[in-house]
Amino acid sequence: MRTEEQKIMQEPVLVSFGGKEYEIKPLPIVKASPWRKKFIALMSEVSMLASITSDDKETFLKALSDILIKEPDKLVDLLFEYIPNREEIENIASSQEILKAIEEVVALEAPFLGAAIRITKVMQKNLG
Repeated sequence: MRTEEQKIMQEPVLVSFGGKEYEIKPLPIVKASPWRKKFIALMSEVSMLASITSDDKETFLKALSDILIKEPDKLVDLLFEYIPNREEIENIASSQEILKAIEEVVALEAPFLGAAIRITKVMQKNLG
């Protein structure tokens, strides 16, 4: 976890892909704001899909497919709008490493959400 000083000084976070460390630097405001808006729009989409209830099997399966396949791909695309080297990273990174990088980027750009993600993980670990 980053210290307050690291956050204030805009120090990068380190993530690992395929055993190699990469720095993720906070975006300047001019780029961060549009990125956050895209992230919020994507999370709204996921939220709407998750709330679909239907007796129609096809409608339900399409929503489930979107949540499990399309939306994660969109989230990965959004990650690579934030960090460079997509081709290199996709060739060496595991899904878990990509997810960790997404969490770090969210923590950089939406600190309250990042904190909520970390708290939820700790609670799940302690309860489960």
